[in-house]
Amino acid sequence: MEIKSFMLKNLGTISSFQVNQNQKPSKITEVDETDFKQEKIKASREKYAEFVQSCNAIYQEATPMQLVDKQTNAINITNGVYYHLGSVNGKPLNGTALTGGGFNSNFSPMFKESAPGTRLTPEQAASLKRHRSYSQAEHQGANEFVAVFMSLSRLAEGKKSVDSMNDDAMFAQHFPKFAKGIGLDLSQPFTINGKSFTYSQGTLQMTATED
Repeated sequence: MEIKSFMLKNLGTISSFQVNQNQKPSKITEVDETDFKQEKIKASREKYAEFVQSCNAIYQEATPMQLVDKQTNAINITNGVYYHLGSVNGKPLNGTALTGGGFNSNFSPMFKESAPGTRLTPEQAASLKRHRSYSQAEHQGANEFVAVFMSLSRLAEGKKSVDSMNDDAMFAQHFPKFAKGIGLDLSQPFTINGKSFTYSQGTLQMTATED
């Protein structure tokens, strides 16, 4: 009986310890979940504010930032900045790479979706009007330039390798024209967000940088 009582006592102690241990992480988890939700809400608001700002830049016809510093032959890409990406059929292509993903272009501005069957909002109507003001061929040209820009952005972030860029037929075909349109001199070394590159005979290469 004494052994049984002892075992129960130990079991009770262990159980109490387990309960206490279970309760503490539960409180921490609740705090973590609250922090996570708050951070998620904050991030969502920031992304939406960035989206609204990019739309305002389009509809107010703001002056875009040049993508290339021609003095240093350098490209600097930052999400949320309204850039000029050259011209398509003589029409300027401007837009913003969004932190939440995607590219908001003046050729086809993004808009917030509404429930099916509802009337178009003023923003949706304005976006549709702009979209229809460009031909299918112009949209195709804009999509090609945006695709090159987004590839360069992923390369700068380390999400895409130089080898994958060179294996990309779309990039190989349109990068030289894109570079010319933004004023990047491919006959000289250039940088993308501080990383050094050269482009020769259709091949992109990363070069070592001095410390």
